[in-house]
Amino acid sequence: MDFYLLCLIVGGGLLAASLLGGHHGDPGGHGLDHTSDTHNGGAGDLASWFSLRALVSFAAFFGLAGVVGGAAGLTGAGRLVVALVTGGVVGAFTAVAFRLARARGEVSGAATRLTGRTGQVLVPPAPGRPGKVALTVGGQIEHILARSDDPLRAGDAVIVIGTEAGVLDVKAWDGRGA
Repeated sequence: MDFYLLCLIVGGGLLAASLLGGHHGDPGGHGLDHTSDTHNGGAGDLASWFSLRALVSFAAFFGLAGVVGGAAGLTGAGRLVVALVTGGVVGAFTAVAFRLARARGEVSGAATRLTGRTGQVLVPPAPGRPGKVALTVGGQIEHILARSDDPLRAGDAVIVIGTEAGVLDVKAWDGRGA
């Protein structure tokens, strides 16, 4: 089987499944990878280029361009260059588009699944300025923007009561049932 066709089938299948399946978060399962976007500096920038979503987009369009290039009569290096450039452009566009969407709070479908989870205040929110809380999501500690009407200090326990525009609404939590 042609390598380009294989990339098209696997990458295109995964891309179609993610679009049709309505998975709003990252393909990794938790959807909120704010740690890689906002507070790892350059490392977060680099990590977004190699997110599963960007790699699947690269594979699908690399394969598509390779198959179309072959049908158009391109061979060898010419076909590879067209496939690499096309896959690279689409993968980069995907990474940038979703980074911008996450930064604006537009990719937050998984945030509703955080309601009821507990965490710890890292940076206390202030009036008009969100703070930051740490929650365990998908086995990883995530640092997520949060706001609260309760006076909170660093280290306080909180419970998630909702989300709006990608920012969690939290309340002080005393360890008893919500």
